[in-house]
Amino acid sequence: MSEIASKKKIEINIIGSMIDRVTTFLEEFEPGQKEFIIPLENFGVAPRTVKEVYEREVEITVPARLHPSVLDMNRFNLDRAGGGGIGVGVQIYFHAKVKSIKEPEIRVKGERTLIVKHFGYIFKELLQYPGGFEIELYDHKRRHVGMGSSAGTMCAACIGINEVLGRPFTGRELRRILGYHSCEESPNGNGYLIRAFETGIGAMAGVNGGWVIGADDLEMVYRIDLPDTKVIIFIPDVPSLEDEFTGKETAAESEAELLMTRARYLDSMQSCVKSQLILMNMIPAMIKRDLKAMGDAMFDLCFLGSKRAECEQHGSFGAPIYSYISTFRNIGAEIAGMSSVGPTIFALTQKDDVYDRIIKYLHTQGVPESRIIETQVDNVGAKIKENGVERAFQHEGWLLG
Repeated sequence: MSEIASKKKIEINIIGSMIDRVTTFLEEFEPGQKEFIIPLENFGVAPRTVKEVYEREVEITVPARLHPSVLDMNRFNLDRAGGGGIGVGVQIYFHAKVKSIKEPEIRVKGERTLIVKHFGYIFKELLQYPGGFEIELYDHKRRHVGMGSSAGTMCAACIGINEVLGRPFTGRELRRILGYHSCEESPNGNGYLIRAFETGIGAMAGVNGGWVIGADDLEMVYRIDLPDTKVIIFIPDVPSLEDEFTGKETAAESEAELLMTRARYLDSMQSCVKSQLILMNMIPAMIKRDLKAMGDAMFDLCFLGSKRAECEQHGSFGAPIYSYISTFRNIGAEIAGMSSVGPTIFALTQKDDVYDRIIKYLHTQGVPESRIIETQVDNVGAKIKENGVERAFQHEGWLLG
């Protein structure tokens, strides 16, 4: 029998401002470890149980999300989800097949199996469910570059498990379960998980599609469709991507260090300005469906607070990232930005000629096809297929928030 690797703690120094400095730890844990399953009432969801076991199978499709900005990184930590932000669903998908079974076991295959197994145990524990699950899940394979591979995996697993159990939770409650149990694989690659920082934007965009604004404590504020909107996603070759070529599966440790230090510090000074841009510029533009005005607000946000720190980490104080964002805007893209901690850069446009010019520009720069994704905004969100019939979740009356 092979020896089980010992669990480790990753030390993270937190800097919220010049006088706010503490140390926290990312502690490794096993899927289903009960100390890492939080009771429903601890995050504002009424307790409930599912005692009956019915064998049922569903297929789930969830769009990936781009996460252009967090509002305030000082509003979340390992034990508190939140921070607010902006997200958009795109037509790049996670696929899951979930079956409820009578045996009290969690059987998983496919990809991201540690995360998927943990969420199976979470639902068993929270609902005191006596049965088990068979879950097969596949992500979009663009991991730790800002395209929400972990968030989409958790979202697809949660929706599928909730469905086969007869929908004990609403959409808002699922978002809270995901947010307060957010996790990803340990960077040590030893079969353990670590907790992750979560804004809830991935679940908002994944479940609902479209362009969404989220506030603190995982609450969705506003959402709009962006019909006929093309998306160009580009993963630039920057120094921070060295891990990609050395076979590392995750950059979780370095991401956590960034989020908890310079990004947090800059938000302590500029989150008020960012929030004003959202309230006074972004939301009115969304109401008017003015994509160009939305992009103007987004461009300003790219240079403020935590987004500035995220861009800077990719070399030369953000120059490579800002050069592409500015070029896309100069070419005519209504919206351009970097997703999450990057380095994924995106452009949204409703103009065919602008779309063609951006693609031509990337090709003239020698960008390989493998680093360019051509797609569109997903305005439908999560879909469920059962017995050959597919339906969209956001049109279901039970889905609140």
